[in-house]
Amino acid sequence: MKIKYTSTFCLVLFHLISYGQVSVPSSFFQTIDIYNDSSTLAFHSSVNNLKQQAFSLINPQARVSINSNYPRGLNDGPVWKGKGLTSELHLGASGKLGALSYTFYPVIYHSQNLSFDLAPQANSGTNAYGYQYIGGLGGGIDWVQRYGDNSFAAFHPGQGELKLQLGKFVTSLSTQNYSIGPSVYNPIILSRQGSGFPHLRIGSAPLNLKIKSIELGKLEANYLVGLLTESDYFDNDKENNTSYFNGLFLAYTPSFLENLTIGFNKALYKQTNRFSSQDIISVIKVLDTATFNGQFDQIASATMEWKFPAVGFRAYMEFAFNDYGGAYKWIEPEHSRAYTVGFEKYTQFKNEDHLNITYEHTNLSRNHTYMWRAEPTFYIHSVNRQGYTNRGQLIGAGIGPGANSDMFQVKYLHRNHIFGLGTQRIEYNKDYFAVNIRDRRLHDIEYSFGSYYQIDLEKVRLSLELIYSKDHNRYYVFNNNETNLYASIQAIYKLK
Repeated sequence: MKIKYTSTFCLVLFHLISYGQVSVPSSFFQTIDIYNDSSTLAFHSSVNNLKQQAFSLINPQARVSINSNYPRGLNDGPVWKGKGLTSELHLGASGKLGALSYTFYPVIYHSQNLSFDLAPQANSGTNAYGYQYIGGLGGGIDWVQRYGDNSFAAFHPGQGELKLQLGKFVTSLSTQNYSIGPSVYNPIILSRQGSGFPHLRIGSAPLNLKIKSIELGKLEANYLVGLLTESDYFDNDKENNTSYFNGLFLAYTPSFLENLTIGFNKALYKQTNRFSSQDIISVIKVLDTATFNGQFDQIASATMEWKFPAVGFRAYMEFAFNDYGGAYKWIEPEHSRAYTVGFEKYTQFKNEDHLNITYEHTNLSRNHTYMWRAEPTFYIHSVNRQGYTNRGQLIGAGIGPGANSDMFQVKYLHRNHIFGLGTQRIEYNKDYFAVNIRDRRLHDIEYSFGSYYQIDLEKVRLSLELIYSKDHNRYYVFNNNETNLYASIQAIYKLK
């Protein structure tokens, strides 16, 4: 059956941008508008499609979710979903005055944060609420299991932004989440997993490149500087509570292959107590590797997305490194590597219904080079002990250090309804397993099965999500199997 790929994109976009200008991260069934928005190549913002008025309210969103036995939430932004009930409210306003625009869209949430069995404490030097499975080079990461003993309420600026745009060039101050590259579920460099951090962005929308009459393609460039913050559950050293983040994100579409996009992304981070003025441009000083090795931890990736409009198909990948390899990078390209590969298939039927199928595989576990040279587990390193985190949550792929994941989802769009089914497999920290466990019976693997339903009514868009998960050999303990039921209901009120 021949399909209309472009109209599929338009319908999906209509469902999402008609009811607000801010994307609020989901848990399991991800929205797909940001991956097909022609206004960007690879740098996907949460703040889009602002109205042109000086002041307008943004459609408020409310969600109530529950985890029955243990915390579970992926790509849900600032909201941490512990065991029990989590209630969240997103609301705010936006406006545009000439070249200046603003978005104020904070989130207020309450987490019941009920007790559950924590991972066994590794030693007296690690916080009981923090991540316990650290092995090899590194020695720490600020990835919180549980935020204390009590229920709590929290406020976060959410997807807020103050932006100046002159033509294609953009400068903004923001706390919004970005998703970098074409991956739907597990972008490796930047994702919507944790809370957005305060940052300055200097960049551009896609620029048309040409020499005289020769078209060279489109280039997108974005530069970020920001601050990452330690949680209350890592250490008691106040001197290392903040880290400096410096990132560069490039994407290019050649004129002779207009459906192909390639990207390069790099992020450096270090403790702010070692900050110097030259660090403002550290991410573009690519030759000064000696300084990087002693002062910064760094992470980089290359991405590729190839769309085939005639058949409604796109394939994508991200290949990343967690460590500087020097000259040996060309001899051992597998050293400290991670990758995501995936595809999406869109089909439009004669009755205007649409089917979307997505599969994505992510591998963050080490290759065998760690056996003869030091190699940290992904998102863990030796300089910045908190790891690649902000306020106790990862800012990369939410499956965690050394993990692997397979994700398969099907969505069916019928008039004002969306139906979804999905399954996911996560093998937690295979690096720790390979070094410290090494018993084929004790892989810690979670299998999840989910369903999704959304309906658009005249004034309200409602969605319901159900996910059943079973974690086998939880905490690498034989037959320590734990099940969890996640359920959520979300309502978006449509303002005129």
